[in-house]
Amino acid sequence: MSPRSAAQPDLAVPSSSSDERREQLPADDRLTRMKPPVDDAPNAISRGLGVLGDEWSLQLLRAAHQGATRFSQFQQRLPISAASLATRLSLLSDEGLFTRQIYQEHPIRAEYILSPRGRATWPILLSIWDWERTWGDERTAELPLMRHSECGHEFAPRLVCAGCDEPVELGRVLAVWGPAGGWSRSLPETGTRRRSRPSRTPEQFPETMAVFGNRWSSVVVGAVFQGLRHYAEFESALTIPSNVLSERLRVLVERGFLEVVDSGSARAEYRLTAKGAAFFPVIALTLLWSDQWFADPGGAAMSWQHGDHPLVARLDCDHCDTALTAAAIDVVPRT
Repeated sequence: MSPRSAAQPDLAVPSSSSDERREQLPADDRLTRMKPPVDDAPNAISRGLGVLGDEWSLQLLRAAHQGATRFSQFQQRLPISAASLATRLSLLSDEGLFTRQIYQEHPIRAEYILSPRGRATWPILLSIWDWERTWGDERTAELPLMRHSECGHEFAPRLVCAGCDEPVELGRVLAVWGPAGGWSRSLPETGTRRRSRPSRTPEQFPETMAVFGNRWSSVVVGAVFQGLRHYAEFESALTIPSNVLSERLRVLVERGFLEVVDSGSARAEYRLTAKGAAFFPVIALTLLWSDQWFADPGGAAMSWQHGDHPLVARLDCDHCDTALTAAAIDVVPRT
């Protein structure tokens, strides 16, 4: 995701310490929900999804990982207007993903350097890339190829628990609300989700934006991963307007992310498809990154357990089974 000369840290996202975790719940085949404390202040999840729920921001982060630092360099890489670029660079700087460094006073010129918070997004971007190329439409042909320089092969990232070196699978992960959790606190703000004109909108992450690019879609998807299945459950837990909920569920079904299943009762169930379940690494890495880098003084928004131990996430190369680092991933342009 970045030039070989720009060494970047490995992914190591710890969960809450054992004395901060709530009592462990029985293992289940889905993420388990727990009633959180009542508080309306936006938490780490809200802030993290607010930043990453804008496709221009994702594109700027991708360009920065590949070496862009100056305004003109971002413009050369992306079909973005000057006004939109200035807005996103300001947002990412305000949120601490970029560090703004003045290199010329008259006129003022600045470089936008990835901060540790910004550099730590590479596993999320890599997982999005892998999911889009696997489940996206014909536009995925525009995505570059990736090669693991340590083994010399193209690869797919595999989410692994560093605590036990086992793959992280949806059925073996337990996630419960932490002290700063809750649906109302986790809803992304709308201010970071403005869109440019359709002709100027990037299209490298169309499927991801169907989830992240709408504040209500992201929270509905989160609810599905936590085990909610029925319309009434979504409506009650999320306090979402009925018309908005119906529209978001319709879009997610049309995108092939969810399917409607006749459970034999009067209530139909919304379940993850294979495509939807495959999005789990993106969701997990985003929430873990959010809790680490937008930490709430009151505690974690979500606590994670893998089997009988805390989850520590890592991405491995599926070809050589070694841990991936940003510096060891080479972008291979399509010819």
